[in-house]
Amino acid sequence: MSIRYLAGARLPTSVLHIKSKSPSLLSPLFVWIPGNPGIVQYYEEFLNLLHEKYDSLEILAISHAGMATEDPDLQNRKATIYTLEDQIQHKVEIINQFSTKDRPLIVMGHSVGAYMAQHVILDEQLVGRVVKLGLITPTIVDIHRSQKGTQLTRGFYWFKYLPDFAAWVSDFLFNKLSSIMFTDQIISFVMGVDKDSVPVTTSKSLVQHPEIIRQALGLAALEMQQIRGCWPFQKKLVDHCNLNDIETKFVFSANDPWVSNATRDALIVFYRENYRDRNLEISISQDIAHSFIVKHSKYIVDEYF
Repeated sequence: MSIRYLAGARLPTSVLHIKSKSPSLLSPLFVWIPGNPGIVQYYEEFLNLLHEKYDSLEILAISHAGMATEDPDLQNRKATIYTLEDQIQHKVEIINQFSTKDRPLIVMGHSVGAYMAQHVILDEQLVGRVVKLGLITPTIVDIHRSQKGTQLTRGFYWFKYLPDFAAWVSDFLFNKLSSIMFTDQIISFVMGVDKDSVPVTTSKSLVQHPEIIRQALGLAALEMQQIRGCWPFQKKLVDHCNLNDIETKFVFSANDPWVSNATRDALIVFYRENYRDRNLEISISQDIAHSFIVKHSKYIVDEYF
């Protein structure tokens, strides 16, 4: 397994790539699209455990454009905020570098990555044959109606320069003011995990890269504006999956501050009414958090994969 900056990509990105133990042109390619912030290091433990369980899979996790900590020009880069459409097209372009015609694709996403995954599999430029779609704690409809979404929507309404301000504050606090040890301790306390854990070390890298903070919050603002009543798109997606015999797997958190109970219940009803039963799997977990990668990577692999 290695995480590397993908030189030559149209947009700055890194990938986590784990090769199959029994590679062939038609062995499945498992594509993972992260949530926000879209840093692939957060998912190392989860994807490593998944590969231990299914070592025939080739695994490809793709960072969001502009959120690659390995980018050698990251500190000097201040690009425009990459939009949801930019991120979706970027994922298709990277997948196509690793896929081949008719190769089985399993495309899964976490949080807003689930929204992107849904759009990726409908893209006419995608190379490969999608056999399964996975949506883990998905923010695919009405994110602004969730507890956290409501708060963030208000924040962006009252302070439109929030991404730039937060990036400046993060740079001041965690690069110019605090020591490395102090940063570790703060993040460890907030996340409730050991300071040497991957979530803490990755979060430290996040707060010390103000451009990623700016891109992540800029993307979040677009999520609040655009991921709303997407029901016509959901119907189009379901029809596509039924026509092409694509399985869909949902894993919801029962207490998700980013997905309201009403939204979750509406999605479940909609999919059960419209999706072919044999290809639909829906789980609601009382035991995982929205950000399952902090404490529940092993649990979710053991129970839901």
